[in-house]
Amino acid sequence: MSQLKHSQKTSDTVDSASGIELLTRQIEAAKQILPKKPIPPEEYAAWNDQTKNCLIRIYGEGSPNIDTISGAPGTAPAWLFMPDDAAEQYKAACLENKIKLLEGCVVSLRRKYKEAGDF
Repeated sequence: MSQLKHSQKTSDTVDSASGIELLTRQIEAAKQILPKKPIPPEEYAAWNDQTKNCLIRIYGEGSPNIDTISGAPGTAPAWLFMPDDAAEQYKAACLENKIKLLEGCVVSLRRKYKEAGDF
């Protein structure tokens, strides 16, 4: 039974080319969310969940890339009871940081794709 579950998880994984496509779509989706002020929390949460699912499909469930990206903080300062405008800046900074991290993953996947000679 556990072998069946394991094989189902592995069959969901994608190759480098598909991973590049998935992450590129997520980056573009994030760039569509970013200009919205304030960023809708439900849209941001849905994007983050979908990104996490993409990363699991690409790197596998135990990969540190998943938590590193889905939980990435922003570059703007954050504190308890911060004003709405500061919270909005922080949320936008988090999204911008996640975009940069995903772009780094795309570069890495492209390198892996070229090294494998799959092009």
